[in-house]
Amino acid sequence: MERAEYEWTYHCEDWHWWFVNRRRLAQTLLERRLTLGENDLILDVGCGTGGNLKFLSQWGKAVGIDLSPLALDFSRRRNFSGLVQGSGLTLPYPDHTFALVTAFDVLYHRWIVDDKQAVTECRRVLQPGGWLLLTDSALPDLKSIHDEIYYTRQRYILSNTRDKLIRAGFQPLACSYTNFLLLPVVAVVRLGSRWLPSVGRLDAQPLPRWLNQWLINIQKLEAMWLKRGGTLPLGSSIICLAQKITGHINYETS
Repeated sequence: MERAEYEWTYHCEDWHWWFVNRRRLAQTLLERRLTLGENDLILDVGCGTGGNLKFLSQWGKAVGIDLSPLALDFSRRRNFSGLVQGSGLTLPYPDHTFALVTAFDVLYHRWIVDDKQAVTECRRVLQPGGWLLLTDSALPDLKSIHDEIYYTRQRYILSNTRDKLIRAGFQPLACSYTNFLLLPVVAVVRLGSRWLPSVGRLDAQPLPRWLNQWLINIQKLEAMWLKRGGTLPLGSSIICLAQKITGHINYETS
């Protein structure tokens, strides 16, 4: 991303509906499965401007890694320690270090030239039985100017992502599309930007407070559904929680 996008993210990820809803969905899945201690280590791959590190600290000691020095500069403004500049393709940590690894909208990025390698690296640094939580952009047909702004390499299909996790040595325990209820609105904005590029920047515009809160409230319904063990058939994003399987793994792709 360019500096303007990092600036926007830093200033709004604590309250903007999209970031709030993504954290809520993540919390819903983590609370259903995880029982970590305060000394357990958590790694946020592609930590960006640091908005998720405070959120993750409720489960253990959270540290972050990002390839962009600019992103890490913003994270340091939040007074986080344990920040490292590095690639998700070659994580600079020993095997079996972390109880939980997260990747919030990371695999899609053009800097991740091999998402299979990135997932394999996440598995390597996880403890036996450790957890991987990832979210990402979904539905290739939604690719738009928004994806160009945020350096998108690809958008994902849920079934393919689940298969990728299985081949890398994970057992997916909760996988779903998200942003299902708002998909018609997202589709109109994203597809409309193909003809009117200015429309693609609406995601990065401030919203009236009432509208932002309304979007947060709408997405609460999805969190309630996932909390009950449900899944959503379609959406502009995906979320997966998977557990590391121990033993010999065949890393061959199909």
